[in-house]
Parts: sequence; structure tokens; C-alpha cells
Amino acid sequence: MSIWHRVTLDKQHSKCFGVCSGIARAFGYSRLSVRVVTLIAIFFAPLITLTAYGTALVLLPTRASSQH
Repeated sequence: MSIWHRVTLDKQHSKCFGVCSGIARAFGYSRLSVRVVTLIAIFFAPLITLTAYGTALVLLPTRASSQH
């Protein structure tokens, strides 16, 4: 199974929509580091970053709260 099957929106640990926390959980990074990298990317390439964020928000399934 590919790692992309494990990427979900993590509403339980979300600050906005759960995209960054879901990516952090799937790849084993800290949520803070993914959020910081996302903010830096928004500053340097806002169109690409916001398009990718919006696409992930629409396409990624929501993680069930019972999963760990």
C-alpha cells in the first residue's frame, strides 16, 4: 500500500482544516514543522501553495477519530 493512501485530513489536531496535521501524521513529521514549511511556501510561492492546499482540502478524506 502506498503512503498516499494514509494521507487524510486530521480534524482532531487541526488549526484550520487539518491538511498540515494529516500530512505530518502520514509522513512522520511534527505538525509544527509542516505548518512552518507551509507558511514559508505561502510567502514565496502563494499561488502554487494555496492551489495545492485547496486541492488537498477537497480531495483528501477525513480521518476517523477512532484511528490512531
